[in-house]
Amino acid sequence: VQRGSQCGQLVHQADVIASLAEILGTRLPDNAGEDSFSLLPLFKGGQAPVREHAISCSSRGVPGLRVGSWKYIPARGSGGWTKGSGKQPIQLYNLEEDLGERHNLAAAEPGRVAEMKKLLEQLIARGRSTPGPARKNDVRVRRFGGKANAKKS
Repeated sequence: VQRGSQCGQLVHQADVIASLAEILGTRLPDNAGEDSFSLLPLFKGGQAPVREHAISCSSRGVPGLRVGSWKYIPARGSGGWTKGSGKQPIQLYNLEEDLGERHNLAAAEPGRVAEMKKLLEQLIARGRSTPGPARKNDVRVRRFGGKANAKKS
């Protein structure tokens, strides 16, 4: 990595797995690193995105989806340590303008909410965000409305 360089691309903690595998010259099996993309091109100074989106999961199992600067959470609160509040059952933030997630834009952006909800469901159903065969999720995934699925998807 060039000293003093910056990168504005979306990255995720899951990317450490694929990055280390590529650095070590190791191919990950299809059932490992299902959401991990190699950051090596960015480390070498590249500016092309290595991923289009990123999924995170709170400590209580509520997923969140990042697409560019947008973050979608299908719950009132973080799904983590806070219960959350507000009238909206979902959250949408533009992190480029609101890094502190103070202004929920879900009501003002219903089209974006619908797109992100659909994408999140597709990724959950596939069990992965990287190319490769579909996988079963290894934990119960919370869906919209805050209830966990009865079975793994």
